[in-house]
Amino acid sequence: MEEENSDEQFLEKFSKMSFSYNAFRDFINHQEVIIQDDVVMTAFCDAIRHAHIFEGATVLEVDCGSALFSMLVAKQGAARVFAVDSGNAAQVARQLVRENGLDSVIEVIQGDIRTLKLPPVDVIVSKWMGACLLYSSALDRVIYARDKWLKPNGCIFPDTARLYLSVAEDRNTEQPRHFWSRFYGFNMSHAAGIVQQLPKVGCVLARQILAKPQEIWKMDLRTIKSDQLSFKVPFQLLVQRQEIIDLFVVHFDFSFSGGTDEKVVSTSPWAPSTHWQQTLFHIDQHLPICRGEKFSGNFAVSRGANYLDFDIEWGFRNKLVKIKEHKQIFRLGGGCKDKR
Repeated sequence: MEEENSDEQFLEKFSKMSFSYNAFRDFINHQEVIIQDDVVMTAFCDAIRHAHIFEGATVLEVDCGSALFSMLVAKQGAARVFAVDSGNAAQVARQLVRENGLDSVIEVIQGDIRTLKLPPVDVIVSKWMGACLLYSSALDRVIYARDKWLKPNGCIFPDTARLYLSVAEDRNTEQPRHFWSRFYGFNMSHAAGIVQQLPKVGCVLARQILAKPQEIWKMDLRTIKSDQLSFKVPFQLLVQRQEIIDLFVVHFDFSFSGGTDEKVVSTSPWAPSTHWQQTLFHIDQHLPICRGEKFSGNFAVSRGANYLDFDIEWGFRNKLVKIKEHKQIFRLGGGCKDKR
């Protein structure tokens, strides 16, 4: 009986809200992990509070989610703020804005940004980064909004980012090809081949890293074009201790240049953990390596509508191993990539 009364009270509460239960569910599913990321949220909030670009500005927040950043921007003196999100989260954001007394400044819009009519804006704000930096459709929407509405001397917040590559040992984790090859007596080698093509978003410890991370790519969101989000770059890593290499490790950082001091947020193994963590690629060969040896190759990213494809070409030889012109392919999101 108490449980039934509790359910009735819950539904009665939602009947008084300006959004549906489905909107609330979607909001929690998509926004909770972001809001609970203290590292990222604190960085954004501090950067907005210390920026000098919002006073009297017209601001657009792309993929606003909770509209928290829009509310912070309004508190910093923005004249007008458009908070746009295509999902049901916009319904919750609209009520949050109203309850905080900021609906006279902030207009929350639910819809596809490509179909909207907006005035020119001084600043675009967005948490546009995704796993491995580029696994994010918000990035495309920010570029679209920039080209459509950002004034010639306008700002994007944040606006620059860098991608880093290193290698690590992972001795305490069984390699996918070993784990899946025989599972309870069944031959699962085909599954092993699929799993090996899937990067893992997870954390490695700083002590697992075997080489100083190399900056392999950087972007300036004020000028970059969509076709430049796919690229191929060389890498050469100097190994710092003798070990067996198990993983390629990718992390990124990004920065806000609209404040008095540039604020940099890092997702490296040496930094406090974020919900992006690092992106890990299993190496499918036995690869013993010694201190002072160089590990080199090419790292390529091809960005699709809902996936990232990675081609990692490498070769290595020393007294213990000889591997020539080896290539591994991976896909983050979407289906598995066909082997070529």
